[in-house]
Amino acid sequence: MTDAREMGQRLAELHRTLTPAEQANLKLILGLSAGRLVPDKDPGSEEGRRAVSEALETLCPYDVVDPRGIQYRGRPEFLTDDLLEALVSESEQVGEKAVPFDEHYLGMGGTVADRIATSEELARLVASVVPKAEATGIASYLFYRDAGQGIIPHIDTDIFSLNVLMMLNHEIPPGLAQPSALYMHFADGSEQRLQLEPGEVVIFLAGTQAHSRTPIQQDERVTILTFGFMPEGAPLENYRR
Repeated sequence: MTDAREMGQRLAELHRTLTPAEQANLKLILGLSAGRLVPDKDPGSEEGRRAVSEALETLCPYDVVDPRGIQYRGRPEFLTDDLLEALVSESEQVGEKAVPFDEHYLGMGGTVADRIATSEELARLVASVVPKAEATGIASYLFYRDAGQGIIPHIDTDIFSLNVLMMLNHEIPPGLAQPSALYMHFADGSEQRLQLEPGEVVIFLAGTQAHSRTPIQQDERVTILTFGFMPEGAPLENYRR
């Protein structure tokens, strides 16, 4: 019987023989499969989730030691208290016009966020952990406001194949023992829980690594800013949502 590694390599080889449109469709199927299979702890899903993970890791467009998990976590030097305060203030304004999108509200970046999206400071930070990644210039505010809102395990679209995620605000009601958190899901069924503080940034290969956000509870609120990156030299028109 074909093992998971060989199956994953065959899927990756198939990807290389397809047209760009067909490649996009296969990547979408693999991403949807990863979102379902990778968090599944059922032993019967093991071969499938390992094969999908192997294919996605083989297709990873970035030259990193390990495409799994978090590539960076911390508060960058450029994110001063004043800048963080400006972003929080801008997010409140953008949030007034945010629109429902899947299981959260989406607001496109404002003046401050858009400036950071194409800044040398952010580019240097990303390059220090993931070489040859290029900013798309797209910044998005994400708002989790209603009880039950979160994001199920998934793989991001190519325009966010590398995701820079910045926590801006997390309102946790008194007595809530297990607040909403970012999760990384791995092929062996294990998980990594990331409870981010305001101002904390994580960088991960969102087009390879399955991830999710657990649902918020009553009176809990989360505001996040994300910046998209793509492989260096890739035409932006190939990386639309």
